[in-house]
Amino acid sequence: MAKKTTEKDVLIVRDEKTGELSVVAGLDADGSPKRTPAKAENAQSFLQFDRHGDVLDNFFKNFFRQCKEPSRFGFYRVAADQADKLMEVMKDLLKDPEANKELLAPHKVDTSGYEKQVKEEQTAGMPEQKQEGQPKETQKQEEMEKKQEQNQESPQQQAQGRRGYQPIDESKINWQELEEKWGVKRDDLEKSGDLTKMLNYGKSDLVKVSPKFGGEAFELDARLSFKKDGEGNVSLVPHFIRKEQKLDEYKEHKFSDEDRKNLRETGNLGRVVDIVDKETGEIIPSFISIDRKTNEITDIPANKVRIPERIGKTEITKQEQDMLRAGLPVRDKLIERNDGRKFVTTLQVNVEQRGVEFVPGTGRSPRTAQTQEAKNNLTQGQAQGMENSAAPQKEQRRNTWTNADGSIRPISKWSGMNFTDQQKADYAAGKAIKLENVTDKQGFHATMYIKFNPEKGRPYRYDTNPDNAQKVAPSNESRTQVAVNSEGKTNEATKNLKEPLQKGQTAPKDDKQQQQQEKPQKKNNKGMKM
Repeated sequence: MAKKTTEKDVLIVRDEKTGELSVVAGLDADGSPKRTPAKAENAQSFLQFDRHGDVLDNFFKNFFRQCKEPSRFGFYRVAADQADKLMEVMKDLLKDPEANKELLAPHKVDTSGYEKQVKEEQTAGMPEQKQEGQPKETQKQEEMEKKQEQNQESPQQQAQGRRGYQPIDESKINWQELEEKWGVKRDDLEKSGDLTKMLNYGKSDLVKVSPKFGGEAFELDARLSFKKDGEGNVSLVPHFIRKEQKLDEYKEHKFSDEDRKNLRETGNLGRVVDIVDKETGEIIPSFISIDRKTNEITDIPANKVRIPERIGKTEITKQEQDMLRAGLPVRDKLIERNDGRKFVTTLQVNVEQRGVEFVPGTGRSPRTAQTQEAKNNLTQGQAQGMENSAAPQKEQRRNTWTNADGSIRPISKWSGMNFTDQQKADYAAGKAIKLENVTDKQGFHATMYIKFNPEKGRPYRYDTNPDNAQKVAPSNESRTQVAVNSEGKTNEATKNLKEPLQKGQTAPKDDKQQQQQEKPQKKNNKGMKM
């Protein structure tokens, strides 16, 4: 069985414990091979690679970095377009690997070199006093220190470093082809400052491009970026404006309801998720955001995002840095710029910024933020208006019936009635105060009691003295008047009167009102007799 030399190959993996054979579709979260049956309908999910690319190298390096039990799996390389047919042949041969060693040899992948290389990398990353079981943490710390050093170097110094940052090589760009195909000119990008962003793996701002379809050019708005292939060639990637995303999934990561809510409200996912690179099988912890200019969903590896220790003159605490690394928002952060200007905003990692951003729409002045914080600290039961009262609208808008410590805030009047000093003191002490000759909605005078109601978190009007311990309500000269005139309730003895009740009135006050009360009843009785 000769080894195929087709353009694309796939990996067949054998679980040495169970003998199960499958086609490799990438890596799972624990580093073990993601497997799928060798069926034609699954071909799109196969991990495919060619002879000259580095996909296979990257796959095995990540496999040995992440898999806890790498010796459990054996790998064989076959032509992609023959995978379903060769699977049955491989099953027969692997029933006795030793006897069929020569036939399997052209397909057997020797992974010992990858395993050795990964071990050497991990050993090199360990400190002199190495701690067993902590190579990943050490590597992360080393990478962070290296990034901090790079941020203090010039671009030229960075490019000279053995592992330093290197921008895209402009000599690999075919500007003539880009101008013919997209109508993009180098001078225009350079003048706008977009070229620098693109050569440093970022995107341009929205620009006009003129792609040709069927010989006809169309002018469209798009953001532009550069992409390198396996051989180092650079191509242009246009990011056109799209309609609102459905937000179902992205690169096989399914969005939860909370994910969708975060993306719509802030443009950021709000957490770090594992994304599998289809070409390499590498599992990459990444941030996800929506490009607010094009509505495109984008991602960036978490290890390529730098979390600052300071913004302007403001220190970012260790706890806040940890929150940002996890994708979480740091809300209501007071920022002081180098020029002394202060503002309050929400900080969060954003893919397009390739770092921490001020989330749009969250910036406020410190005074506005303090006012909002004071409102948020009010007791939960605090009312948003004054129910069943004729208090001025200004008093309703204030909505601050308690002090910061929860004590009752003094008030000086109610329904236009000014309090005496004693009434102010009694109200602040939680006692009921009696107000006489208060004008009801019909313009007549009434008597009522005002007391702070802890359950409602605000002052409340009572018809009788709430401090009275008696279970049976005492007589109140204005109780019926207020109920009928202000609350729209009905009193049987006065329900047919045309005039509003006056203070203390509970029945018709004269012969005229008595006739009004009785007249409809006589008509009804007469009608019933008929």
